[in-house]
Amino acid sequence: MSDPKQAAMLVASMRLLRGSGYVGFDGEVPALHTQAALASAYAHVTAPLRRLIDRYAGEICVSICAKQPVPAWVKDAITRVPEEMRAADRRSSTYERAILDLVEAGILAPQVGAIFDGVIVDVSGKEPTHGSVTIQAPAVESPVTGTVNLPLGQAVKVTLAVADVATRKVAFALA
Repeated sequence: MSDPKQAAMLVASMRLLRGSGYVGFDGEVPALHTQAALASAYAHVTAPLRRLIDRYAGEICVSICAKQPVPAWVKDAITRVPEEMRAADRRSSTYERAILDLVEAGILAPQVGAIFDGVIVDVSGKEPTHGSVTIQAPAVESPVTGTVNLPLGQAVKVTLAVADVATRKVAFALA
């Protein structure tokens, strides 16, 4: 990116659009049924072998197309599915984050003490000397601390302070 502020905006946008919720209903459409990123109604039915919610939605579609009643087992599950999907999403995110953290720590471990070019993409509202930095090579977003308030959206030099494979931890400090 030619403008470091774009990196901060990109990270903020990704976080805003991540983590859509699920709404289960039988009959009357709920008042809040729009997908925030699209600002319109949206049904996610794309990967029946990968997503639990699609199994139920697929059964509903088959029933409608066959002009048959929706099976009772599907209707009974509809109210439980949103929480099950949230729990599955949490587990999946935790697993994916742990793998990414391990790989990043492994790649960066030999470079502890090295200085990198980065962009501050997040600043803590409670502690403005703490936040997140994105470096380009390797492409990593990690915690960063400074002795002064972090400059959101600004290009900075950061020192790799921690890259511990055992704890899957990577952290930078303003250089």
